[in-house]
Amino acid sequence: MLQKNIFVNQISNLNIMSVVRDTPEETLRIAKACFKGGVKSIEISFTIPTALKTIELVQKNLPEMLICAGTVLDQTTARLAILSGAKLILSPAFSQEVAQICNLYQIPYAPGCNSVSEITTALKAGASFIKIFPGSSIGGVKEIKTITTPIPYIPILISGGATKENYQEFLRAGADCVSFGSALNGSSDNITNNAIMLNEILKNYRSKKGEKR
Repeated sequence: MLQKNIFVNQISNLNIMSVVRDTPEETLRIAKACFKGGVKSIEISFTIPTALKTIELVQKNLPEMLICAGTVLDQTTARLAILSGAKLILSPAFSQEVAQICNLYQIPYAPGCNSVSEITTALKAGASFIKIFPGSSIGGVKEIKTITTPIPYIPILISGGATKENYQEFLRAGADCVSFGSALNGSSDNITNNAIMLNEILKNYRSKKGEKR
């Protein structure tokens, strides 16, 4: 199997992703607490100037964690993130240049898209996921269902607005991956407990659907 496909399958199978915007040391603490609770995927945002250092620190201390780079706006940042260990590149908007560098290194790309036109453009360029912001411009589960009606094969990554309470709704809407901010931040015990709860929700949902993790 191609490297890119391996990472896509891992992300989809894990489904739950933690989003962190903090110092390298604090991010590592959060990552360890997430991992303890069974959440093995983390997005490290490039809104923080120490993002590269953070990726390298988590990669060194927690190599089993699937590290993703968020808020990547240009191909230079994408390349640096990939070389530092990122297995998924996320962007708030589609970039042809970022798509090309991800394809070159066979790393999945998840650009943010808010229209059917943007989604089809990104998919044609090789995007592995379409990053959707349900809490803002897209409008939540209802709008996601509206978009996936004409394009049912969209690989969806939910970013923003997901909670323990509505997680199952996003799964029902067809989300291949759901990222969590506040639910997977805070004290280490709280993070681990929430991670366990989210994994239980995922396990129960897949059990009813006849899926295997």
